[in-house]
Amino acid sequence: MFSSKRNGAFFLKITTMMFVSAFSGSSAYAEHENDGVNPGWSQCRSTNPDERIKGCDQVISAITNETKHNQLAAYINRASAYQAKGDLSKAILDYSKALEVDASSLVALTARGAAYYAAREFEKAITDYDKVINQDKSNIGALLARAAALRSQGKNDKSLSDLTQAAKIEKKNNSPFLARGALYHALGEHDEAIADYSEAIRRDPKNTTAYNGRGACYYAKTLYDKALVDFDAALKIDEKYVAALLNRANAWRAKKDFTRAKGDYESALVLKPGLPAAQQGTQDMARLLAKKATSNGESGDKAPKLDHDHD
Repeated sequence: MFSSKRNGAFFLKITTMMFVSAFSGSSAYAEHENDGVNPGWSQCRSTNPDERIKGCDQVISAITNETKHNQLAAYINRASAYQAKGDLSKAILDYSKALEVDASSLVALTARGAAYYAAREFEKAITDYDKVINQDKSNIGALLARAAALRSQGKNDKSLSDLTQAAKIEKKNNSPFLARGALYHALGEHDEAIADYSEAIRRDPKNTTAYNGRGACYYAKTLYDKALVDFDAALKIDEKYVAALLNRANAWRAKKDFTRAKGDYESALVLKPGLPAAQQGTQDMARLLAKKATSNGESGDKAPKLDHDHD
């Protein structure tokens, strides 16, 4: 099974897949209207965070000259630039100023919730997501994000409820199923996780995360042959997928095929030199192969736990 810390990181990754990139990325969210009033708008829309901050500073210095729409855009654009640079306190402050302009802005609420989450202020993040969902009960991004915040608080039942609601609403994207599968797996409910990963694969047959996650569930159920099929599928799509290489190495190890396990550990080291799990695995396989050669094939080795992330 996965360590809670690493699985939490994976869970957050999946839940943020549904966000508009501007909430935390480098590009500006909002277009100003009617070309604005201030020449700073040319930079306040920039994809470069430093340029965007400089331009938005100029716009905000004369913010009362702008329309309500433009005021909202300026604060959100600068906030997203601060967030891209990792300055969460300034980002939260600007999102809050945007909400003073328009308290019902779903973009500002969702983005501030993401910033609170990144700052590990989970209760405040949940409060913002609550407000979004109260306005738009079908908002998949907010449901997934609130689920992540609830998960971080250990409120797994509530998190599962949000993920289930998102899964009912979403007809095409596989993110709710990936996120719920990850949580089910972390809770040891492997059959439920397998069902969700299978649906994720049905929706996107090229999704390596789903194959790797389902393979990890089969591994946890000691169904090593099925696990290998899924790890193979993930690596056929992406031969540089290190987590799948490590998982497959562990599956070969569980089946006592130490030669193949050693090969996968070594391949993982080539892709990610110094990776502790791959280094330890390679050393273990060399020792076990030597022991097996001198002890009539008995190694005494046991299947290792998969304690790394899905990705």
